[in-house]
Amino acid sequence: MRRPRSSSRKREALRQKRKPRLPRYSTLTVTEKAVYRRAIDLLHDLRHGKDPYSKLLRKHRLSSREARRYLGSNLLGGTRGKRVRASKTDRLVRELMFPMSFGDVHVLVRGLPAATKLSNFFQDRDKLLRGKLSARDFETEWRGVRVDGRELFADAATILRMGNADVLKLENLYASVGSAR
Repeated sequence: MRRPRSSSRKREALRQKRKPRLPRYSTLTVTEKAVYRRAIDLLHDLRHGKDPYSKLLRKHRLSSREARRYLGSNLLGGTRGKRVRASKTDRLVRELMFPMSFGDVHVLVRGLPAATKLSNFFQDRDKLLRGKLSARDFETEWRGVRVDGRELFADAATILRMGNADVLKLENLYASVGSAR
């Protein structure tokens, strides 16, 4: 007759099966945040099929362990001879510029859809400042749109005034956020 398992053995078995959690962005040091940004850049390049995974690791100066630590379940495959792939979307934290009524400020944004929407906003704002998009079209597209719980600043008249006063420097938009490509 078999003896039932003790509760401590059950807890030990559960503890061994648990996947490690991704580190919280707020607890990372400055150097760890730099590695985290490089890992997100690696994920972007992997999604767009720039190079094979091993070549991208060298390009972004990451080890496979660091990439797995910061990207976790966003890296698919890589076991039993399968290629490493990137997930279609993610909920990773990115530090991006966010438009406010007084200029762009650094804000933490969670997830690829929010980062993509923010990028599309900045592309349309650039078109507005260069005269390729009318103020009416810009405002109908972006007025009242929220990204990650915050409303985008989409007042075309004020944006044009800030553009003339050189408050919005587009060349500095991505300078401190990611690697230069």
